[in-house]
Amino acid sequence: MKRRYCGFSLIELMVTVAIIGVLLALGAPRFAEYLRNVKLRSAAEMFLTGVQLARSEAVRMNIPVEFLLTATDPIPDNVGAATASASGTNWMVRTADLATFIDGKFGIEGSGRGTGQLTPVKINDTSAPASADPDAPPATPVGSVIFNGLGRTGLANQAVFKFNNPEAGTCVTAGGPVRCLKVIVSVGGQARLCDPAVSAAAVAAGDSRGC
Repeated sequence: MKRRYCGFSLIELMVTVAIIGVLLALGAPRFAEYLRNVKLRSAAEMFLTGVQLARSEAVRMNIPVEFLLTATDPIPDNVGAATASASGTNWMVRTADLATFIDGKFGIEGSGRGTGQLTPVKINDTSAPASADPDAPPATPVGSVIFNGLGRTGLANQAVFKFNNPEAGTCVTAGGPVRCLKVIVSVGGQARLCDPAVSAAAVAAGDSRGC
């Protein structure tokens, strides 16, 4: 009796590999776009966590606590030397008397970049291609928010921090692929994350993601 062998021919294997290659080529741009949006959201959520930490520590200790954007390394050794910068990529939480370091994060964290490189995620960016976005960042951006023992701020108006990734293109609000986000801190101290691409009609209908 002859033994019968079953399997794939070389041609069948080549066709299968070719199909998989085409599918991967088609899906790669979408996957890269997804990763960029995930990194931007991660940066915005980390920023929001820092703001909320500053407020909760101010209430817990019943003393003024500052959340600031800074270009200085956000480490305990710089607690008194760090200066607020509306274009800073790092953030720090410290007591308003500059005596106690509470927390800090480098903007590059979670970006996939190495030490010494710049983070691709920008805050309140006004350069190209962000300058083409009709949903512009605030004209007078805030670099520091101080919370008092009641959790309120000393702001005259709400503080807006808009996150974008110019390396990935323009925001959805400008017809691009990047899901830009905002962190808004009210005068009363409440902070929230929102998506400016969500329409006003959707917000009126109860969509909580909108700004």
